[in-house]
Amino acid sequence: MIDHEKAPLISPMSRRRWIARTAVACILTDQVLNGWAQSMDSVTVGFLSHYPPFSFRDSDGTLKGFDLEVMQRLCAILSVNLVQVPEGLAPLSQKLKVGQIDWIGNQLLTTPENRREFDFVRPSYASIQLTGIQHEDDRRDFLSLDDLVGKKLGVLAKTGIEDQARGALGKSVIGYPRIEDALKDLAQKKLDVVLEENLIAEYYIERDNLPLKVAAPFASPVAVGLPVRKGHRETQDKLADAVKTMLKDGSFKSISEKWFGYDVSRARVGHSMAS
Repeated sequence: MIDHEKAPLISPMSRRRWIARTAVACILTDQVLNGWAQSMDSVTVGFLSHYPPFSFRDSDGTLKGFDLEVMQRLCAILSVNLVQVPEGLAPLSQKLKVGQIDWIGNQLLTTPENRREFDFVRPSYASIQLTGIQHEDDRRDFLSLDDLVGKKLGVLAKTGIEDQARGALGKSVIGYPRIEDALKDLAQKKLDVVLEENLIAEYYIERDNLPLKVAAPFASPVAVGLPVRKGHRETQDKLADAVKTMLKDGSFKSISEKWFGYDVSRARVGHSMAS
């Protein structure tokens, strides 16, 4: 119950004062709504900042790459603006968990560990596989590490691939800080084989016009997908539909051919078989 004797007196509001307050309230409401609409019209997407050819900084610091162009196309299909956040994987993963980014624009391995952290968009738009890279004149078949005993093998240094190869082959394994340097040595026949992801090898073969071919796979294709925040089914479904549209309308094929020389949504046996 209100004690009317102690309650403060409220003087009647004048019409002019009411109109002024109403106008201010309307302006503030419009600003809030416009800001909300603008935020809904933009999405914040994380990208690995040093993952060529998928996402990396150019010499002038501009982010570029295959995955970036794919995301630009997906955002065009969704009618939203793309805001880029280039980072390492650990900070991107944390930003996704707490909602600071909407999704990660690079396809990641759908391992049990990653599935506990993220949900994934399917279908994936590219098949990733660890393969042997050989000189285009080389007719030998290398199907496993056992076939490489006594051969010179180039790998990316400080990776799980290097650890496994050294365990099986010892000192004949040469680790390179940059995989493109291993491919250049292979082109000069200083190595017998290089082990690398098929799409990364395809990119450097195409870019540098190297006399190399992607030969036999050393492992089954790796399941990958775009990671989204756990439980955000709406984002997951919208991205899946956009990926399907991109695969059907030919836009993905154009981006893929620009970066790799062929449509990477369709598997092929080796670079030397490209039409």
